[in-house]
Amino acid sequence: MSARNEELVARRNRRLRLLGIVLGAAVLLVLIAIAVSGGSGSSSRNVRGASLVNARFRGIPQTGITLGNPNAPVTLVEFADLKCPVCRDYTTSVFPQLVDRYVRTGKVRMVLQLQHFVGNQNGDSERAARMGLAVAQQNRLWQFADLFYLNQRDETRTYVTDPFLRRIAARVHGLNVNRAFAARNQPTVTQALHDASDQFKAAGFRATPSFAVGKSGGTLTPLDYTSLSLSQFAGPIDKLLAPGS
Repeated sequence: MSARNEELVARRNRRLRLLGIVLGAAVLLVLIAIAVSGGSGSSSRNVRGASLVNARFRGIPQTGITLGNPNAPVTLVEFADLKCPVCRDYTTSVFPQLVDRYVRTGKVRMVLQLQHFVGNQNGDSERAARMGLAVAQQNRLWQFADLFYLNQRDETRTYVTDPFLRRIAARVHGLNVNRAFAARNQPTVTQALHDASDQFKAAGFRATPSFAVGKSGGTLTPLDYTSLSLSQFAGPIDKLLAPGS
């Protein structure tokens, strides 16, 4: 091969190597973009309803599992499972109206007793409930539960993973997420979970959501409802709030 041809071959090989480097870099950039896109798709930015939920509870007293004025004349206890689709329906339809009409005005205090049997074949309900009770230690349970329902998935699926819980918790204003994760398996959380289950069974309830209502400090009775409408809940509450009741 002549010197001229050898130079042409060497030059062509250099161009091919350079092209390979450029293409490799381009592929790497695409893979990075895909990874970043996939990460953001599962980030807290994709949690629905965060602004609405944080605004809903702003200014309302909250202590542990209790929402509202601690001296409210009426108490409404809700027994719910965070994976329960009917609980979600109640929370997205009736609950906001009850908060505006009765809780924000100081007439009713609400108590949330989390259950863990609806989607617990793979531990999902218990993981959700434990996280909720851990969040309750920071007085943010109601925001967490509301936000969980707005992002709830098919009850037959297993999806309550640590990344899912972290995405929900990260959008609760003022919550220390790492502290909540660390508290999930504390004895106090386990005891609270057992107490909620015992109260559910003692009341004779068999499904979620179930409710008990009564004068604060007095005996609570089951609230029977046939539909998820405001009147089904407002009626019994208004009777308890009526003068002389």
